[in-house]
Amino acid sequence: MTVASAPDGFKPVVYSIEGRSLKLDSAADVHLFVNEIKALEGLTEIRLSGNTFGVEAAKAIAEALRDQPLLRVAGLSDMFTGRLKDEIPLALEALGDALEDKVHLVELDLSDNAFGPAGAKPLMKLLTNNRNIQILRLNNNGLGIEGGRLIAEALVAAQSKNVAESRQSSLRVIVTGRNRLESKGAEYLSEAFRAHSESLQEVRMPQNSIRPEGVQTLVRALATCKKLEHLDLQDNTFTEPGSVALAEALANWPHMRILNVGDCLLSARGGLAIIKALTGGHAKLQKLSLVFGEIDEAGAKLVPSMLANKVELVSLELNGNAFDAEGNSVKAIRDMLRSHGNPDALDELDEMEYESEEEEEEEEGEEEEDEKGEDVDELAAAVGGLKV
Repeated sequence: MTVASAPDGFKPVVYSIEGRSLKLDSAADVHLFVNEIKALEGLTEIRLSGNTFGVEAAKAIAEALRDQPLLRVAGLSDMFTGRLKDEIPLALEALGDALEDKVHLVELDLSDNAFGPAGAKPLMKLLTNNRNIQILRLNNNGLGIEGGRLIAEALVAAQSKNVAESRQSSLRVIVTGRNRLESKGAEYLSEAFRAHSESLQEVRMPQNSIRPEGVQTLVRALATCKKLEHLDLQDNTFTEPGSVALAEALANWPHMRILNVGDCLLSARGGLAIIKALTGGHAKLQKLSLVFGEIDEAGAKLVPSMLANKVELVSLELNGNAFDAEGNSVKAIRDMLRSHGNPDALDELDEMEYESEEEEEEEEGEEEEDEKGEDVDELAAAVGGLKV
């Protein structure tokens, strides 16, 4: 057990058994931890990640948390490794019930628990009724389309309650990466983003197999979130339609600090549209990733102008695109970053999809030689088959 507290003023009290790889099946297995939690006065943070809890163990911990009204942070990621699918929802239900009335709860992390839609269902009650949560982390939960629908439904219901009470939404950060949401799941969550548009500042949804039509719906919904500062849609598929939709939405996010649309197949035209949309505004941008986006020389030429007012930019990722890493555009990019005092902001351009004219001519020559060789082989085979 690790207990941490801070002196002076507000005193966070943290209880942690994080990362101990314990297999906790029964109430008896967690008896010591339960007693320690109950003995703590003013517990503000619980960290249980990196252990595996059975239903009875989770219920016992949940019961101990009921009497901790000041709880602010619940770190419940990676808690169910090796557990059966029918066990996890019961454990989540118990923990959710214990957290539902926590008026100070601001952060909930359930990442890296493979509970799927079955686990999303018991969370709905918590997410609907506890409207104090500001940071919601549901990364790598295997939600799928149906799980995305259930989470979205709960968040929309929560905001409906807020509206009925003339209360502002508290939700600022939502992380739902690596969940196989696909376009339909993204569309469901888009409704939740619209509902909480006045408060959302950070949305991260990387690696969800979202196609261009889903991207369009998603970014149009996010365009209503005027306070958005951090958007991560890395490793989804934009192509030109999705990229153009993003470009159109960018004007709505003047406070953007971090934008990650790397590995998104932006397309040459799409990348160009995004670069143009970032030009002249977004002066607070600190990190920008456009890696492997099929951006060509025409797009690269516009990057220095886009960077002109980005004096706070400390990370620019352009690797894997289709322009010359040694060309004039890259030199101009480096010069602009250097003028801002950030000479090392540009990433290594060591996997570019660009071929110089000389390389193209060499490849064409090799192909011609191969074709000639094939013709000779065919002729030899034909001659060899002749009989005199």
